[in-house]
Amino acid sequence: MQVNLEEKPKTYVVINPVAGLSQLEVVRERIQAALQERDIPCEIYETTGKEDLRQMIRETVQQGYKLFISAGGDGTLSAVVDGLVGTQAPLVIIPTGTWNALARALDIPLQLEQAVDLLFQEHTIQTIDAMQVDKNYFVLSISAGAGSLTMKGVEREEKRRWGRLADLRSAISQLLRFRSYRFEVRIDGKSSRFRASELMIANSSILGIKALQLDPNIRMDDGKLNVCRISGKSVWDYLGLAVKMLAGGQKRNWNMVCLEALEEVEIHCRQNLPVQGDGDLIGRLPITVKIRPKAIRIVTPLRAEV
Repeated sequence: MQVNLEEKPKTYVVINPVAGLSQLEVVRERIQAALQERDIPCEIYETTGKEDLRQMIRETVQQGYKLFISAGGDGTLSAVVDGLVGTQAPLVIIPTGTWNALARALDIPLQLEQAVDLLFQEHTIQTIDAMQVDKNYFVLSISAGAGSLTMKGVEREEKRRWGRLADLRSAISQLLRFRSYRFEVRIDGKSSRFRASELMIANSSILGIKALQLDPNIRMDDGKLNVCRISGKSVWDYLGLAVKMLAGGQKRNWNMVCLEALEEVEIHCRQNLPVQGDGDLIGRLPITVKIRPKAIRIVTPLRAEV
């Protein structure tokens, strides 16, 4: 299935003007020119960081917009996805952020020209699951522990100036403290307790880059949640885990264990740990995450894996 451009779908474009290192004018002009060249009506909105983007997207669907384009990082994309859940409107991803994890997971081109051209070339529409927390939705991961503490320690200006290096510096700082937390997790009604430095509910297998995967069997369209606990007592444990992940030997490493959930996951912890969702801080523990199968439709290359 492809987007029917012959119908000239009314298109809403969301651009984050401060995402990554991309120049706003270049991104805006390239998208606008491609749509105008094909007489596709569009409206372009530049985010401010203060709006309720989820509600805005819902309202534009009611106004008759049939196609959506998100140009920004994973945070912007998550908000747009949130507003489109259950609407059947296809989403085009133009990755201009720092990590662009969802674009990498779906094999969407990272170069501006190629990402824009994908809509006008042979493509398919993939329907993926979402994770629900209260009234909000996420598509990559939700976690508490070292990862969320890493995000809390990186300022926006620092991230914009140094890109991934800012995140990596903060992540290494957190991991080298070798902290672990006692989590109580309830998976589909069954409770368990364990210690871990990071507890992640994943919808995607990759961790930022395609080569680092939690479990190659994790899929974004299987109607399941994947609960992964990560732990280590030394820097060698984490280095060993990274090597195993790069080599595809995750399942043979005790430092990471992944379980499946079919309905919902509840996470509790004595420490009031921050929680991240798709790269942004979304609150603190405790938290309940539910699966929303077949929630969002995304334009991808023909042979993209989900």
